[in-house]
Amino acid sequence: METTQPNLLWPIIGGLLIILANAFFVTVEFAIVTVRRGQIGRLTEEGNASARLMARMLHDPDWAIAGSQLGITVASILLGIVAEEPLKHLLSPMLNRVFARAPFLTGLSAALSTVLVLLLLSFLHMVLGEQTPKTIALRFPVQSALLIARPMTLFARLAAPLVWVVDHSTALVLRVLGVGGQTGGHGIHTVEELKEVVRESQAEGVIPYSDQRMLLRAMEFGSRFVREAMIPRTDIVAVERTATIDELLHTFRDFRHSRFPVYEDDLDHICGVISMKEVLSRLVDDPATLDRPLIELDVIQPALVAPESRHIGDLFNEMRRDRTHMAIVIDEFGGTAGLVTSEELAEEVVGRLTDEWVTEPPSVAAVGGGIFEIDAQSRIDEVNEALRLALPTSPDYETVAGFLLFLIRRIPRTGDVIAYQDLRFTVLQMAGPKIERVRVERV
Repeated sequence: METTQPNLLWPIIGGLLIILANAFFVTVEFAIVTVRRGQIGRLTEEGNASARLMARMLHDPDWAIAGSQLGITVASILLGIVAEEPLKHLLSPMLNRVFARAPFLTGLSAALSTVLVLLLLSFLHMVLGEQTPKTIALRFPVQSALLIARPMTLFARLAAPLVWVVDHSTALVLRVLGVGGQTGGHGIHTVEELKEVVRESQAEGVIPYSDQRMLLRAMEFGSRFVREAMIPRTDIVAVERTATIDELLHTFRDFRHSRFPVYEDDLDHICGVISMKEVLSRLVDDPATLDRPLIELDVIQPALVAPESRHIGDLFNEMRRDRTHMAIVIDEFGGTAGLVTSEELAEEVVGRLTDEWVTEPPSVAAVGGGIFEIDAQSRIDEVNEALRLALPTSPDYETVAGFLLFLIRRIPRTGDVIAYQDLRFTVLQMAGPKIERVRVERV
């Protein structure tokens, strides 16, 4: 009796269409998790209809991802149903002829044909239905998102009941496991995740090291405290309110600051801030004010006061809003702990700036032969950044001077040498008990 061979054309075409459908749903999934909302938002504003549909999906990405997973699962099942048996019918006669010379192996042809069919389908499914669309979606997220927006919207509407079941079932399982948040993995990145992205971008050469440091500083800006950025009390240069303009000019000549705090009796009683630009303008208009005390002139502006525990981001916003360039920092007892300027706060992000009136030595200067001179009041992270060192940070100190004092537990003298790991610090300059400049070199 003659055996009728099944028609293999339509099952093969059906299998290829199913693999294509699987590729579509994989593209949907990866396009949703990689495309940027800002890019889609700009296209939406330009009137792009596909972008508008994609924006709706991004508003609830879990729904779209649940739909794509449903499509991938159904496509995988259908591929096995549609293509497995026809391919086995195609391979079995070929294997029977191969094993014809070894009758005892003929029984293996059926099992071997099943294995070969599974391997072939898995290969086609993985290459054409998974890896290729995933790679395309990752490389061209915007184009992929716009391409799948319309058909995926239609599919989600037609399969809405099933998508709802998948989405809510996933959410239920996550709640049982104690995992909250979005199921689609398209949540907002944490600061630590963004920092890791920046570090990886620098390591891969996408951004230079200086940009990496600036971005990391910007991310940390809002969480840092005023005491970390302030000029300490011992470095404050202030004038008494009874001082004359002439005395103020002498102070300006020595220190070249653009603004000075004004105090009454002592630094714990700062009553305002004076701007040299305003004083010089007043002096040009009326030279007779040279010998008059500041208290008699309308040049002292109220001082903004902030606790040292305040976040520098909040203080910076207030100073910018009020157009204030200097704030007095107080400790928990109400005494003056230091001061901050808008320039000091900006330096927390962009690095050291230079005052318009001041010419000062750099905080880190190369001497030659791998030797550097350092301003001992520089922060540890600034020196680590400039010299690619790994000096440890600690709540016990913030500056290089503090680090060295922490190591030796005493006040050093000029010329003292302090060793730390493979580094040697030499004290170059002291101002009383304060370390001002040191030399650092590797040994």
